[in-house]
Amino acid sequence: MSNKNIAEPNEHERNDEGELERLENNLDSADLKVETTRPGLAKSARAWIVTAVIAGVIAVLGIIWIASRGSSTDVNVAVKEEKKEEPGHTEGEEGEEVKLDPEMLESAGIQTETVTQRPAIAKLYVTGAVELNPETTEMATPLVGGRLEQVFYGVGDYVQKGATLALISSPQLAEMHGKTNEARTRLNLANANLARVQKAENRVSILQAKAKLDEAEATLRRTKRLIELGAGAGKDAVAADTNYRTAKADYDFQSNIGLNKEIQTAKAEVETARIDFAELQNQLRTLGVSETKIQSTDHRNENNSQVAVRAPLSGVITERKFNSGAGVEAAMPIFAISNLSTVYVIANVPEANVGKLFVGAIAEIKSPSIGTINGRVGYIDPRLDETSRTARVRLEVPNTNGKLRAGMFTEVGFQTGTNTTDGEELVVPSDAIQREGEKTIVFVPKDDEPGAFEVREVEVGGDIEGYTRVISGLKLGEKVVTKGSFTLKTQMQKGEMGEHGH
Repeated sequence: MSNKNIAEPNEHERNDEGELERLENNLDSADLKVETTRPGLAKSARAWIVTAVIAGVIAVLGIIWIASRGSSTDVNVAVKEEKKEEPGHTEGEEGEEVKLDPEMLESAGIQTETVTQRPAIAKLYVTGAVELNPETTEMATPLVGGRLEQVFYGVGDYVQKGATLALISSPQLAEMHGKTNEARTRLNLANANLARVQKAENRVSILQAKAKLDEAEATLRRTKRLIELGAGAGKDAVAADTNYRTAKADYDFQSNIGLNKEIQTAKAEVETARIDFAELQNQLRTLGVSETKIQSTDHRNENNSQVAVRAPLSGVITERKFNSGAGVEAAMPIFAISNLSTVYVIANVPEANVGKLFVGAIAEIKSPSIGTINGRVGYIDPRLDETSRTARVRLEVPNTNGKLRAGMFTEVGFQTGTNTTDGEELVVPSDAIQREGEKTIVFVPKDDEPGAFEVREVEVGGDIEGYTRVISGLKLGEKVVTKGSFTLKTQMQKGEMGEHGH
């Protein structure tokens, strides 16, 4: 019963209180009558009546309390009955489970294997240090010297390939923009001169040559006609033919622009100016100048002295060597950018155990920030350190969440075979292990419910020969799903998405 119900009586309670007050008034009047007649009898009757009234009030209040509790219980029951199980995904007292209908169960091809024991895997634990993978680390360098005007990113920032990391103000770049502007002007003038020569001079020469050719051709036809009529001499025909050939040759010469000296000179000037202009544009491109600025007709803008330092790859900035205002030279490294999806862990292994390792072997990497993950031996130094008598072993470690940073220390557990003195340990086929976020899970079939699988969180150790060591979460003899475990994981995720949708 809430405080509100106690402080504010309901209608039934108010009626009961009124009835009680009426009875007490009647009682008082009765007492007066009894006392006037029989004093002893009056006192006895009054006590009996008061006791009966109190008992009645208590009974009424009890009934009201029970009714209120019953209604509250009904509400709770109703709420519980409204809850429905999501298909493929349920969660009860026994934990999360996945259900498959018969058709889906058949298509999934579910196979199971039993949790077994085997001799404990012998482990060698040493300290390892995280290093960046040099194959996935590149330096961001300017292509021209100058002054760092602005720096936009710092160590730890993630950047996309091509992102502008900083701006450099370069006198050299400003000078090149000026030269580019001059080259563009020379090219424009050369083109204008060529157009003028082609339009005027050459056209006049061609027209004059054509007029002479037409005249010579007419004279030649007229001379030949006179000879045919017997009115002309043969020497006139020879002279006319010679004049025609000369005029034809001059016309052909003038018609061929490539043979015109003045036009040839103008074209050569245009080509030289074009090559110079294109060369300067290419130099601007190699210095990182944007195509918009290169194609601009205004190369006198102050911003034309600035050039961007861009990210050579997508990754995390792991080093920044200069701040704003610093002077830098061309090709001087300013930023180091690393793709941290894979990092190296370097461990020094004692001489007595180096021979038990091989390239490709799996090792455990432990750290408070990442828990336990597996790494792969990528390189074993054939040389031993003369002082410590250890060999440098390099492991390639996945770092998809980026939690492993250069300089961090980890514990590295190398598998060096089996050790019967350490007893036996539980193992399952590695195919049974699935990752769900930060959790490691397996699927355990329910004996009493075909198609139902319990989602069991487990703690695992290292892998060896296709089996994974189970530290906790499973018992000897339990069955786990091997083939089809990924299908069950997918179905579980679908169920979780549906649940969140509600």
